[in-house]
Amino acid sequence: MPVRFKYARLLIVFMLIQAGESFGQSNWLPPSLENAPDSARVWTLGQIGDSLVNAGQLKSARQAYQQGLFLAQRMGTPRSIGLAYRGMGYWYEHVSDYTQAIAYYQQALTEFKKANDVRNTASTLYFISFSYDQLHNDKQAFHYAELGMKLARQAEMNEVLVQFYEQMAHLLGHGKDEKQADAYMQKVLAYYKDKGDSSTYYTALFNSALMDKNRKLYTLAEDKFRRGEQFATRQKDAYFLGFIWASLPYALIPQNKLDEAEKYCRQALRWVQETGTNKYSMLADINDHLSHIAEKRGDYRQALFYYKQQVINRDSIVNETKNRQLAELETRYQTQQKEVEINQLQETNAVQERQILAGIAGLIVLTLLLATLYWLYRRVQHSRLHIQQQSDQMALLMKELHHRVKNNLAIVSSLLKLQSNRLSDEKAVQAVREGQQRVEAMSLIHQRLYQTEQVTTVDMREYLTDLSASLMRAYGHEADQFDLQLTVEQPKLDVDVAMPLGLIVNELATNAFKYAYNGKHRPFLRIALLNQETESGITLEVQDNGPGVDVAAWQLTSGPSSFGKRLIASLSEQLEGEFKFHRQDGTLFRLYVPEVRLQA
Repeated sequence: MPVRFKYARLLIVFMLIQAGESFGQSNWLPPSLENAPDSARVWTLGQIGDSLVNAGQLKSARQAYQQGLFLAQRMGTPRSIGLAYRGMGYWYEHVSDYTQAIAYYQQALTEFKKANDVRNTASTLYFISFSYDQLHNDKQAFHYAELGMKLARQAEMNEVLVQFYEQMAHLLGHGKDEKQADAYMQKVLAYYKDKGDSSTYYTALFNSALMDKNRKLYTLAEDKFRRGEQFATRQKDAYFLGFIWASLPYALIPQNKLDEAEKYCRQALRWVQETGTNKYSMLADINDHLSHIAEKRGDYRQALFYYKQQVINRDSIVNETKNRQLAELETRYQTQQKEVEINQLQETNAVQERQILAGIAGLIVLTLLLATLYWLYRRVQHSRLHIQQQSDQMALLMKELHHRVKNNLAIVSSLLKLQSNRLSDEKAVQAVREGQQRVEAMSLIHQRLYQTEQVTTVDMREYLTDLSASLMRAYGHEADQFDLQLTVEQPKLDVDVAMPLGLIVNELATNAFKYAYNGKHRPFLRIALLNQETESGITLEVQDNGPGVDVAAWQLTSGPSSFGKRLIASLSEQLEGEFKFHRQDGTLFRLYVPEVRLQA
């Protein structure tokens, strides 16, 4: 994918952003332009929006573009409307909603054709081609690129034509015609070199390097990346430098320059963490590099770790897109509400003017306004009531869901119990009963959820009390003859954390009841859920007074292991936790769960 860097005039960008912050996010025009013609204000708002996008301030950029669109539609001039639509498309392109971006670009194209604006028509064709490319629709991307290239040639717009050359080089570089792609790219590089436009030249050189690595010309790609790195270092352009660091491993890893590739990966990671630029997409690429490096070194465990991180980053991209779409819906709703409020304020101003001109007419209008406000108040009250009813209904549905899950788990437990009664092999009976206990441990979670008002959090004190009592009864222990200590400093946990913790406690307590108390006059079991004092997170401790576990056997990674042991290890990994066994007046299990997992 080609990188489209925008080397804006940094001083202007800074001034525009400062102006927007000084005069409020709802109005991004500086006071000096408040009385300027609408066409000048629309153009300025578009420039401000572009600058804010390049600065990463997407929310503010959208406000500037929307303000420009409102002014342009009020003017009714096709060219201004086209510029405003294109600004909105540019915003959607930068939040990766390319379908919506194309829709706005098509509207801009219609307006530019009305105005017979050839230059902006050609530029918009380039934006449409680029967006279709991001949607992997090569057919449409080629179609609009060819249209724009033809139009730019006819109008002798060389600066626009060279953009299409670069786009065609990228599209043909997908394996369709690499020779022709290289020819187009050479034209691009020659053009910017002749113009002395160093910034754009090295941006094109960077894209050329990406094409070379796709063609497996790794030495050539490395040379171009390094030339770009030198330029970015001289210019102190951290943005460009970060992309180069993240891309250099593409050329270094196939040449087995693994240490150097890892160095650039680490630099790119620090850059992404400091700037947040394309965060999840960049992290996915970097972790992909690190996975390949570890694989080439034969460190498959580390390679798997980085691969998992890559998968997590890819999932985060999807989640981020969903969250952005939800935020977009919320923004649309708020915009609509603001428009209603603006209309109401305009009506109020009209009423006040009429009150000044005629007292009696003003009183009548005031009465009507009060009636309108009362009607609006009643509508708001009705809306609030409706929302509350929906919230109550959702909570009721969640409780019903947990109730049904609990009932289904109870049925599974009953089936397991019936099955165990029909088995003659004692080991098979034991295995089935342990499975039944695990099902009952999960069932207790859902029982707690539908019995309380909190449908997503579990009271760990009550849950662990019930779980311990259930296991004591299952193994024939009386409460007055059993020493049970329960300490819970973190009483409320999310169900996604409570479920694996409950299963771990179930496994450890079951193991204690089976093996630790043979011959013990007074069995002892301690379960503690503690807050960390030195670092954020929680610690689970389970301790018995049995003979103690063989810690060395638990640390072995090879050989057969019990299902319970594998289950504890798997659940601990799911919680992103670290666990250890100790021999301390019996067996002590300690699991640390980090704060980040509690908030996931």
